[in-house]
Amino acid sequence: MNHKLFLGALYLLLIFGSTQIAYGGGSGSEESDIIFINQNYFKVQLETSPSILEGNEEHVTFDITTINDDTGQVVLGVEHKVEIFDGQGNLIVEFDAYSPDEKLRTLIIPSSNVNFSGETAENDAWLASNDSPLTIEAPLFLEGGLIDVQMTLLSIENEPVSETETPFQIMFTMGEFIPFSIDIDDVTHDLMFATYFDKIDNFHYDQRDKKLTAQMLFDWNEDFIESIPFVHAEYYIPKTVDIFENHDIMLTVNDISYFGTIDRSGNEEIVVHFLLSSKKLLKMIDENPPELNDKMIFGIQSGKLRDVQKSDASLENGDKVIQLSSEEDWKFHLSLTPKGKINPGNDVTMHIEFHDPISNVIIQQNVYDLDVFLNGRIIESKQGLEAHDGTDSVKINFDQVGAALVRISNVNNFDTSGEFSFKVSEPKEELIGDHFVDIGIGTSLPGCETDNSCYLPASLTIEPNQIVLWDNKDSSAHTVTSGTPDEGSSGIFDSGVVAAGEKFSFKFEENGTFDYYCTLHPWMIGSVTVGETKPAVPAWIKNNAGWWAEGAIDDDAFVQGIQFLIKENVLLIPATSSGENSGSNEIPAWIKNNAGWWAEGAIDDDAFVQGIQFLITNGILQV
Repeated sequence: MNHKLFLGALYLLLIFGSTQIAYGGGSGSEESDIIFINQNYFKVQLETSPSILEGNEEHVTFDITTINDDTGQVVLGVEHKVEIFDGQGNLIVEFDAYSPDEKLRTLIIPSSNVNFSGETAENDAWLASNDSPLTIEAPLFLEGGLIDVQMTLLSIENEPVSETETPFQIMFTMGEFIPFSIDIDDVTHDLMFATYFDKIDNFHYDQRDKKLTAQMLFDWNEDFIESIPFVHAEYYIPKTVDIFENHDIMLTVNDISYFGTIDRSGNEEIVVHFLLSSKKLLKMIDENPPELNDKMIFGIQSGKLRDVQKSDASLENGDKVIQLSSEEDWKFHLSLTPKGKINPGNDVTMHIEFHDPISNVIIQQNVYDLDVFLNGRIIESKQGLEAHDGTDSVKINFDQVGAALVRISNVNNFDTSGEFSFKVSEPKEELIGDHFVDIGIGTSLPGCETDNSCYLPASLTIEPNQIVLWDNKDSSAHTVTSGTPDEGSSGIFDSGVVAAGEKFSFKFEENGTFDYYCTLHPWMIGSVTVGETKPAVPAWIKNNAGWWAEGAIDDDAFVQGIQFLIKENVLLIPATSSGENSGSNEIPAWIKNNAGWWAEGAIDDDAFVQGIQFLITNGILQV
């Protein structure tokens, strides 16, 4: 080994329930599983900055964001109880914190002591906002290791949650990246090893056996092993190393064969994952007690030549329909029929497949246990189910809405388990409409108002008792709220938050023009006109009326303007009999006063029309 450099990197591990673990790639951001609280589904996102630690940071920023999974909106005014444990389950620090902002922000200063500094909110919790973050000195990030963050939601918008809930849980590790070199046939290759548990004190490559090992101090005491969730380590091998790129790779732990995960999906390197649960480690003690000693030795050995035409299974991410768990020796696929959202009272068929995590081929002759939970209540438990061809189907009926969890365990009596979570929700009524308005893509950012493309169409004319359906085609949530941004809501209709892909409809029963806007993005405005409406009075007509009242123009100019309004049906005059001219074309002063007030908006069209009717009756104005 030519040199050894220790770097700290923050890798996030997402805990689903208590057994399913998805390990991330050091992005510094990860989300928890969803939890059903107060008739809504919530999740939290933990972000850290910096995401790569070099050991000289003054502080690490912890941002906790609470998200309503139903709407996709960030929840404001949230209070959490936050508990931070080390990898052995020892509580390092706990606190209650509140933030009125989108993020609950904490600055953690690595220290051997624990000390808090900051302001308190009205509810006596620590204030942890963007402008006033909570600062904590604590023995965190002093060295690598597991850290478990558990966050219990205490209140939303200053209202306590209605019941005690399972805490959101995110586990992450600060790892050490160790570059090292090996010589193969007089060629030096630079590799990388990542350990998320303890330091590596020795690397060795055996030229004859083509085996590479990394040695770590480890306490094989059973009590200690039971106190840790897992041990995680990785080799990063350039694809230029032929003995590993073009050959099968066999994994061992203390010379005991281990079936880990080999990811060849990258363009430049192979990643070999060791993820050993405490159950797996205890099983190794039972099988090979004399070989363990006080060290853990991660070994990879070059095997037979690979069939390069055969593609390897890459690590996958689950979604709402098909979810993946890669846990020790197995990879489980779970798909649901019918696909899409799961509703209470309907039969759901769960299709389960057992795969080799590397080749992705189906493993046959399986016996397994299945447990199904809904809102923490077990609704189905089956032991000894058989999947002779590597697949099985089980029918289940969820009797209410809530958070569902499916656990597959004890496959062929191995300590292997995987959990899948999804939500059961009420079916939404299909909305219909006579006219349709799209909420366009990208309208959550200013700019659409310049060409009236925020709502398409921005103006709509319909008949009474017709329905307008708004369809949110944007990736952000919006509202459709009657009124204007300046005056606020008129209270006639309000969609509330319309999530991406969702719709809102409203039936217009009365004539009139109804302006509306988005309360989240106030540059978005639109209008719906119901029934026939008369054209607007041109500004020059009212200007003429005002000038005539002031004596700036003569009677003929004023009368010509009024005749134009009547001819164009802008000013509607009730049926009025024209009288004979009395011989005087003089217009009474009160009509001039009316014209001035009408020009200023002090009287409406009806009051002004009375004066026009007088002119017609007396033959002064001919229509």
